[in-house]
Amino acid sequence: MKPDKLESFVNDNRHEFDPKEPSDKMWEAISRRLDEETPVVRHSSRTWLRVAAMIAVVAISSVLVYLGTQPDRKEAAQAIPIDPEVQELMEAEAYYAQEVSGKMEEIQKCYKVNPELKSEIEGDLNELEDMYRSLKNDLRDNIANKEVIEAMIENNRNRVKLVDEVLEQIEC
Repeated sequence: MKPDKLESFVNDNRHEFDPKEPSDKMWEAISRRLDEETPVVRHSSRTWLRVAAMIAVVAISSVLVYLGTQPDRKEAAQAIPIDPEVQELMEAEAYYAQEVSGKMEEIQKCYKVNPELKSEIEGDLNELEDMYRSLKNDLRDNIANKEVIEAMIENNRNRVKLVDEVLEQIEC
């Protein structure tokens, strides 16, 4: 490759360039200007957009990978056979909980008229709830115990019976 004219000129006249250096005044002026100007690093909006896009991609990818590794809940529920008595208990529990909460909403409307009603009813319901928790613990120890399941359903019936009786007795 043939050297260009500028490169040839510099090579031929190098001895004339080397001994020349800037004066001390020039170096002082350069130094003062460097001290005065502190470099400001500016990030363009594109840089921030790129960073935000990368974070979004990583977050979305992580969620998709996590969801992809989780077994489908329906498949998991079908894979584990549930004792028919326990299934009955679960259905009864949901039914009675809905009944009690609906009737408690009606009773709570009367708390303003009968404030003493709140402590009596909630005290009785809390007592039944404590008994129910105890039965649940017993059920964990012996999952297929028919007497425990029947006692739990009876406890739920007693809760509904309690709120029904209160609704019959109060007038708001």
